[in-house]
Amino acid sequence: MTLDLLHRLGRDIVGGHFGEGAILPNEGAMSTELRISRTSVREAVKMLTAKGLVSSRPRRGTEVRPVSDWNLLDGDVLKWLRESPPDRAVVIELLELRLGFEPEAASLAARRADPERLERIQAAYGFMQASATGHFDPVEADCRFHEAIIRATRNRFYQPLAALVRTALSLTAPITNAIFGHPVGDLEAHGEVLRAIQDKDEQRAFDLMRALLSDVAREVARAKTLPALRRGMVAARNSKKAES
Repeated sequence: MTLDLLHRLGRDIVGGHFGEGAILPNEGAMSTELRISRTSVREAVKMLTAKGLVSSRPRRGTEVRPVSDWNLLDGDVLKWLRESPPDRAVVIELLELRLGFEPEAASLAARRADPERLERIQAAYGFMQASATGHFDPVEADCRFHEAIIRATRNRFYQPLAALVRTALSLTAPITNAIFGHPVGDLEAHGEVLRAIQDKDEQRAFDLMRALLSDVAREVARAKTLPALRRGMVAARNSKKAES
């Protein structure tokens, strides 16, 4: 029950149902309404506090903290963010973040990737090709490609960023693909990044990744309205098929 409440409150906070400064229902009210023990409520709030989402004050209650205080690298927070419909500001901020480190990741991958890691990037690109013909989930394929590049940096501090990229792509790829008018990320552009990494061309890999992400950011900024978010529902199933 503690985890159920944790995820329920987490989704409500990250999704904006409880905005910054909002006071959550008190322990007694949640216990009575949800028919769970006060201990479960207390533990769920402690977990949210540890993730930076809330803080508790005497005679004030449990208050939602500013987004700047949230631990956005926490696995649960990233999951709740993926489950929340993003607005334009969130999409643009995530693209800005990716622009800050993914070009360098591509450059490092070109310098350091061994045959095994190169094969994983190539396999991920194969999934992107398959998704273009409806045989694989396009968002999952895009995630695999960019995650494989991050793994190929062989830099331990880059590795946690793979989860952040997955969250960014899960939120933004369906929107940006709709803006560009195709169901999967730009295959040609991704293929050029792959070839630059295979050729060990660090500067070209950097430039191509930056251009790829810059094009997406520019189109999102220009769009008068963002398309409705449509989440791929077959990613997990296709993932299991691919690995079996």
